[in-house]
Amino acid sequence: MRHKIDRRKLGLPHDQRMALLTNLARQAIRHGYVHTTLGRAKELRRIVDGLVQLGKDDTLASRREARKILVGHSKSLNPKTKIRLTAGKTDVEKVQVLREKSLINGEDLVTHLFTHVAPRFKDRNGGYTRITKTGIRRGDAAPTAVLELVD
Repeated sequence: MRHKIDRRKLGLPHDQRMALLTNLARQAIRHGYVHTTLGRAKELRRIVDGLVQLGKDDTLASRREARKILVGHSKSLNPKTKIRLTAGKTDVEKVQVLREKSLINGEDLVTHLFTHVAPRFKDRNGGYTRITKTGIRRGDAAPTAVLELVD
């Protein structure tokens, strides 16, 4: 019996499980879908639906909550880091370096969530994601699924 068992452990320690789900949530927000195992998709649905709900609210507090999940503990670029990264490069190369750091940092995902993803669901009360089973994975026979944002 599964009394009082709230979440799936996915066979991982807590820190690795959180890192896995954070990366999957980032991919789901960035691309609109994730192809993974069924258990991971079911657990990821909770996180992504919560992020979309935060995005619909669009307050400073909700942006900070979304940033906790999408950015995590990665450090933002301070001016000294910018100078060191962009020393001796052209303007185009400087912008590319800073964009790559932005992608790693995840701040662009928070902006993308609040400006592009969440407004699509402003008239929807829930059920922002869909899980479609795609068969079994060759090798270990794990059931696979695609988690995608509903249009």
